[in-house]
Amino acid sequence: MKKKLISILLATAMVASCVACGKSDDSKKSDSTEKKASSEQTLVFNLGSQPSSYNPDASLDDSTTMMSQNVFSGLLTMNNNEEIIPDLAESWDVSDDGLTYTFKLHKGVKWHDGEDFTSADVKFTYEKIMESEGFLASALSAVDSMECPDDNTFVIKLKEANAAFVSNLAWYGSAILPQHLYDTDEDWTKVEAATSKPIGTGPFKFVESKDGSSITLEKNEDYFGGEPKLDKVVYTIVQDSDTAYESFMNGEIDYLQNVPSSHVKELQDNSDYNVGCLSAGRRYQMCFNMKGNDTGKLAVRQAIAKGINREEISKKGTAGLQEVAYGFYPPFLEWAYNDKADIGDTDVDGAVKLLEDAGYTKDADGYYLHLNLEVFNYGNYEDCAKVIKSQLKEIGIDVTVNPLEEGAWGEKVSSGDYDLCMLAGFQGPDPDNLSTRVGTDGAMNVSAYSNTKVDELLTQAKSLTDQDERGKLYKEVQQILSEDLPLVPLVEYAGYYAAPSNISGIPFIDTDVNDIAPYNFCKVEMK
Repeated sequence: MKKKLISILLATAMVASCVACGKSDDSKKSDSTEKKASSEQTLVFNLGSQPSSYNPDASLDDSTTMMSQNVFSGLLTMNNNEEIIPDLAESWDVSDDGLTYTFKLHKGVKWHDGEDFTSADVKFTYEKIMESEGFLASALSAVDSMECPDDNTFVIKLKEANAAFVSNLAWYGSAILPQHLYDTDEDWTKVEAATSKPIGTGPFKFVESKDGSSITLEKNEDYFGGEPKLDKVVYTIVQDSDTAYESFMNGEIDYLQNVPSSHVKELQDNSDYNVGCLSAGRRYQMCFNMKGNDTGKLAVRQAIAKGINREEISKKGTAGLQEVAYGFYPPFLEWAYNDKADIGDTDVDGAVKLLEDAGYTKDADGYYLHLNLEVFNYGNYEDCAKVIKSQLKEIGIDVTVNPLEEGAWGEKVSSGDYDLCMLAGFQGPDPDNLSTRVGTDGAMNVSAYSNTKVDELLTQAKSLTDQDERGKLYKEVQQILSEDLPLVPLVEYAGYYAAPSNISGIPFIDTDVNDIAPYNFCKVEMK
């Protein structure tokens, strides 16, 4: 497993929004929303941690990804309906044999420092990602050649047809970087643009960062997508979801992510606020360290799977807002989902028998073994983990729950110094996403799982164009996962966002704003 792994999690994905609540008239707006109607429009949005880098192609935690959508642009991107849409590319064509992709780029685009953006920046970025083993490197390994016929045309030729290729270009780790700042012998994570002064082509320019406190952006009047309505965006760093909620209710945060489960309904019922939901294609999973002394044993993984009660996790850990997750791939792509591959029902007696048959005996405290569970210190991860701790106690496993800031979680898990961890994140837009999660060299394969048959099936599926044939192979992969158990599904994800009703243009809340990336604030307006 690659040491540089940093989590790519629930909120970073660019997909479906739901649950938009009604708007109130002006007379119902709270004092805090009235204060925002000033001559200078500044949106305050909460992040759970300081971005680990300002190079979004090298480091992919939630905070980096959210901020980068306002500073950087990709060749393509995805909207809140999981659709691939143009970004720096106005349009693209694919040859009949599926091997040549021609992208027509926007003309007259400028980097934030005034330099011209050209197709050479795109070519350089993709070459740099491959050279530096960025997140997109695996997808770009399919490339045979890249050409720049002119400043506004970019051509990619593939070695063989790849059904997931365009989806990958629109996904994480695909921001286009300025060649004039990154074309050095210095490590691409160490250059000034990656550490203290990011330069992009996005709707907002970087102003300053107060480490661990806030990041300020100002609008890019020359943004190729149209001048933003906001003057500034301020990211305030608040690690605790309850504290962020209090700040939101006090008017200190304008747009709140990770609304605590216990407060979702009251905001939905309050006409002073609008609420949106990030859901499809992502779920909570508990991953095993396949190289662990205990979790590396199939009998231990099987016992834990039998000890898990997902219905209880949903009810007690998420207030019922997150439904039980069945199977080893989210069901949002029905053609690729295997509903027959699952961990089965809870079976406490069966779990205990598995442990004892494997030679485990209880210690003086009454436990067969002791394990650590690494979780994020925001959202309801810890709430779910506490339910899991209680459940596994019933089968004689003592679990210590360790809530960690995102960067610390990434360092610990990527080093292999853990037993169990919880992970979420978007698993689309194509089922080839499984390659990143369970493929031997997958960037998000936190379990360090390796199965030659799985690798072969994933490689074969990616090369096919017939959806039904691809689906059969992905379903076979899921069946193998249900037997090997590098992870267990817990609950489907449902992350709630809220903003006062005088704020419009937020993709997750205004579901008709679907021609930009979900964390792109270029259309946000405060009235």
